[in-house]
Amino acid sequence: MIKVTDVAYARFRAPDLDLMESFLKDFGLTRSFRTETALYMRGIDGDHHLHITELGQPAFLGFAFNAASEEDLHIISKVEGASSVEKVYEPGGGKRVTLPDPDGFLIEIIHGMDELPELPVINQFSPNFGEIRNRQGKFVRLNFAPAQCKRLGHVVLNVTNFKATDEFYKSHFGLITSDECFNDAGEICLTFNRVDRGKEYVDHHTLLTIPSPQAGLGHIAFEVQDINHIFLGHEFLKKNGHRHSWGIGRHILGSQVFDYWFDPFGFRVEHWTDGDLLNADTPVGRSSAAEALNVQWGADSSQRTT
Repeated sequence: MIKVTDVAYARFRAPDLDLMESFLKDFGLTRSFRTETALYMRGIDGDHHLHITELGQPAFLGFAFNAASEEDLHIISKVEGASSVEKVYEPGGGKRVTLPDPDGFLIEIIHGMDELPELPVINQFSPNFGEIRNRQGKFVRLNFAPAQCKRLGHVVLNVTNFKATDEFYKSHFGLITSDECFNDAGEICLTFNRVDRGKEYVDHHTLLTIPSPQAGLGHIAFEVQDINHIFLGHEFLKKNGHRHSWGIGRHILGSQVFDYWFDPFGFRVEHWTDGDLLNADTPVGRSSAAEALNVQWGADSSQRTT
């Protein structure tokens, strides 16, 4: 087992790279690199890319984890079904190992990918909270623009064998459970999993696996700067005619303020901000599966479009 440090990027196929790029720009990503057959999109943080689209029929192919070291690549390469450590000849470079998960999604474990200069944040203002008044003598004047995606925060998968998939990701990549949800029979039926960085605080979840008759992508989720970006992004996507899925609201498990959209090929993507941060000392939560879709405020799950 190795302990991955974060999710790196997701990989798709689509028949029209122009259409995908146009949507992703409206969603708040920026082109990092493009070839005749592939599109690489980044956020405002330093990651070379967060989203890859290869030319072809629409499909979600898989996603990548960041490895802590090149040594970890050699360790994971010894797992049954894994590739050898290979040099990456795509934009961004680095080295990687590939490994199919139980449903056949391609999991890439990558290290040494290029970093890019961070991009400037726009529409950022210090908030005032009751007696905590950080913004003094300055006015909030927001420019109409896309939300700026910072980084890829988590992936949600629909899986055909929950127990096998849960064991696969925990035993290979060191993920640990933040919240486990049980069905009416009291059986654990889905888990919110995070990376394990010891005492360091990390996102509530990096991977959520949900039992389903058919394997597929639930959604991928990009962190944005703050709640202003959530609402600006919503209005910008709405004005440009993109298809909404669910939001705006605040989850219970993870606590994120969220807003979900569909890309032109039917894949769900999320903006989120202000999520819970946990470390290795945080106890596992336990709740009903229904609570995973409940909200603390905003659009409830009955308004979710699939």
